[in-house]
Formats: sequence, structure tokens, C-alpha cells
Amino acid sequence: MIKKLLTPIFLLFGIFINAQSVYNFEAENSAYQNLIGSTSLNNGEVWDDPEYAIPLGFNFTISTHTFNTIFIVEWSAGGVLSSKVQDNGILPLFVPIGQDIVSKYNSSGISTSPLSYKTEGSAGNRILKIEWQNLGFIDDSTQNDFMNIQMWLYESSNIIEYRYGPNSINNPSESFEGGTGPDVGLLTSLDIDNDELLDVGFVLTGNTANPTVLVFQAGDDYDGGELQGAIPDGTVYRFRPQPLSVEDFSQNDFQIYPNPASEYLHIKTQLSNYNCSIYNSLGQKVNATLSENKIDISNLSNGIYFLKIETETGAGTKKFIKQS
Repeated sequence: MIKKLLTPIFLLFGIFINAQSVYNFEAENSAYQNLIGSTSLNNGEVWDDPEYAIPLGFNFTISTHTFNTIFIVEWSAGGVLSSKVQDNGILPLFVPIGQDIVSKYNSSGISTSPLSYKTEGSAGNRILKIEWQNLGFIDDSTQNDFMNIQMWLYESSNIIEYRYGPNSINNPSESFEGGTGPDVGLLTSLDIDNDELLDVGFVLTGNTANPTVLVFQAGDDYDGGELQGAIPDGTVYRFRPQPLSVEDFSQNDFQIYPNPASEYLHIKTQLSNYNCSIYNSLGQKVNATLSENKIDISNLSNGIYFLKIETETGAGTKKFIKQS
């Protein structure tokens, strides 16, 4: 097994270095196996820009988003998923392949590119597995190029894996839409209405066996970067989340709601004496006034912020989204 561990890039400082979404990226090779006993999504139907709802069977968290259903979204290109079916608001985007992919089919008009999913494991350790078998490319005039892809989401650890199986890419200029390889990435929180990244994002580039990870922060232009060539059979790209914070007292000592919030952020706590501060994604303190466990955030611009609670015994930080 060949494994490459890339050190994540941290832009925030001080206590905030662990408060943003932080992932380690790993690339390795492990034998690819098609799903057995999975539930079909397309049931033999030919698909192009499909839309399917997939139940996880557990809660999954990425950035400020927690969900138990994930969608292959119709408004993208077939290989992009999100926690919301609508193309608006703030959402994460999972991109195991960004090119416009389509179903292959036989002479009877039956799809030969099955889409399916399966949740495996016991409670607390389940894995949702989604598979695109024998997918084709809409721009491939030869109609011969194909790939096999899976995406795995892990319960509790919130690990994300893109897994790549057998492929044949003999027409890369068309299949990869003028690029040299597939587009692969992960955007943990995107304001899709304003095309604005609100949290960390990743785009893979370079050697497909050991890619370079371009890391983008809130407000960055996340375009750019492409892989070089087809992804080798058995390649696994893994995004492993790191702890968000190390606190001197339990995060359970206070909660915040609603999240996202537009006018007021409420603090639920049994703490009798504490100070609070709000910082933006650059670590800059912003003006906020606490009154009866409620903070007026109506003057803040849309984006991701961090609420820091301080007591005599320690400090804790929670992330929230301000949206209109």
C-alpha cells in the first residue's frame, strides 16, 4: 500500500487554529470491489444529470451541516452530491468527479451504468457507500471511455472517501472536457446564491496517485487545478476531519442556536459568569453585544464566524453561520 499524508494548511491563528474545518488528506491504493446487495437508484433507467435522494441511516456532519439524507443533485453534472436538493442557500458539495457524466446503455435502451447505494456496519460504525458503475462521459464522441467510482461516508468519524475502480480513458480531451484529468474536490460550506466559499474547500491537482491538495479558505476563489491523467484502479482519496477544538471545559457547557442565524444568536448555558466574543474567519474580532444570553448579529456580513466563551476555568469556541 502506498500512502501519502499531506499536512493541512491552517490560516487562522491562536485559539482559532482548531476552530475552522480542518482535514488531513490521504491518498492510498486499495483493491476496488463493486457493491454487493446494494439498492439500485436508477433501476435500469438511462440517466443524464440524475437526481436521487439517498438515506444514510445515520447523521453525518461536515462544517456546520448535519444531515441523514444526501442527494445526487440534478442541477450539476451527475457526480456531485450535497445535503440539499435545491441549488440555493448554504450547503456542502462532494465532488468525486466534476465532469458531465452519463449512463451507458445497450441496444435495448437499458442502462449499463447502474447507480446504487448500501449502508454497512453496526450502529456507531456504519458506512454509507454510493457507487457509479461503468459511467460514461457526455462529451466523449467515441462512447468508449468509462470509469467506476464509489463515495463512502463514515458514521461518527465523519471521514469522506472517494474510491476509484477500473477505467478506460482513451479520449481524455473530450471526456475530461479539455482538461488532462478528472475534476475532484470537496467544498465544506458554499453560499451557492453568491458563489462564495464560507468554509474550507479542497481541489486536487497533479499526479493522480499522489495529488497535490489546493486548500481554499472562506472568501477565496476556489477555481483552478486539475488532475493529470486517469485515476489508477484502486485509488482512494480520503478526507479525515481533525478535532475542531481542544477546550479547558466541555463544549456541552454551552450551546448556540439557531445555526445558521440572521438576526440573533442565542446562548444556552448553565454558566453564571462568562464573557463572549465573536471573530470572523480571519480571526478578527467583530462588534457584538450580549444581552440576556442573546447576541444581535444583524449587522454582520454573511459568512462563518466563531463565538468564544471565556470563564475563570477555561474557554470554548463554537462556529456559526450568519445569513440573511
